[in-house]
Amino acid sequence: MSDWPEWFQEALRQRFYQIELASEQQASCSSEDNNLFTQMDQFKMNQNEDIQRLLSEWEEAIGYQLSQDKQSIYMEGVKDGIRLILPVIHSTNIR
Repeated sequence: MSDWPEWFQEALRQRFYQIELASEQQASCSSEDNNLFTQMDQFKMNQNEDIQRLLSEWEEAIGYQLSQDKQSIYMEGVKDGIRLILPVIHSTNIR
């Protein structure tokens, strides 16, 4: 990677650190999330069919929203990548 400009290497490092921090924060919540899912399943089993159906619909809506959020984050990553690589490609074509 020594052929890459220093500013590009630093941008990659900073982006990596941001992603790593976000990943660590998300991982620390995963055991809590699993516990919440278990509790929710137990709660749903103790409800009548109408309440179970409503809770399932609610879970589906939340899951859809989380999916949309993750897709948005992914697309921001793609845009970041494009913003980083275009100047490098452009400067290579000029030489």
